[in-house]
Amino acid sequence: MKKMNPYKIEPPFVVSFSGGRTSGYMLRQILDAYEGKLPTGGVVCFANTGKEHESTLNFVHEIEQRWCPITWIEYRPDGNRFEAVTFETANRDGFYFAELIRKRKFLPNPVARFCTSDLKVIPIKKYMESIGLDKYTTALGLRADEPRRVAKIRGDTTRDIALPLADADATEETIMSYWNQSEFDLMLPNNDKAFGNCDLCFLKSQSRTERVIEHSPATADWWAKQEELVGGKFRKDRAMYKDLLVQVTTQGKLFQDQLDDSRPCDCTE
Repeated sequence: MKKMNPYKIEPPFVVSFSGGRTSGYMLRQILDAYEGKLPTGGVVCFANTGKEHESTLNFVHEIEQRWCPITWIEYRPDGNRFEAVTFETANRDGFYFAELIRKRKFLPNPVARFCTSDLKVIPIKKYMESIGLDKYTTALGLRADEPRRVAKIRGDTTRDIALPLADADATEETIMSYWNQSEFDLMLPNNDKAFGNCDLCFLKSQSRTERVIEHSPATADWWAKQEELVGGKFRKDRAMYKDLLVQVTTQGKLFQDQLDDSRPCDCTE
């Protein structure tokens, strides 16, 4: 009996494209399963938080120019809870992320990651509803070598979720092999994954956080400002961002590389 292609997801579906290599590879496989084009009822959404590195935005834009249409979505505090934007008009200074924090009156953190729900999951949901799709499958880019994240996402009964990479036994080696042979690639500084997703996301290991600050000290300013405005910390078990900035710029990196926090999140690489 012929094995079903895990990438041939039945429409309607939305590909939650993070702007990284893994979800980019997933999108390529889904397109190939449909002979190179999105089927009717197939949608690709990139939820921009305003804190992605510019190279991520460039990568998303190149993919939409080469492969298929991508709908850029951003959180809005009022009205429809989202706005469709473009590469040219996408926010790049974290303004709406900061607006969300002000509205919530506390900082997202490893326990209450409302940044994922309010900046990504809900805006995409609202967009899908706006085009008449109330029931659909969400494709997320979690690999087979992320078993803990895969298991937790599969336990989410609130959404119809497909994990085609995990079902196809795709690993990080699979993804990197593809991009090493590609005509284009995600051009992060120093080819360092530390710069993926939100630049100084509090779920990144401290070593990755330090590498980003060392390379681009100004990235810490936005995070430090949010902590100052709220009077709190993104992580109780870590120094405030203003102190990390001082530490890295005066003493250099203190931590060796560590694994990121692997709690399930729509912010996949």
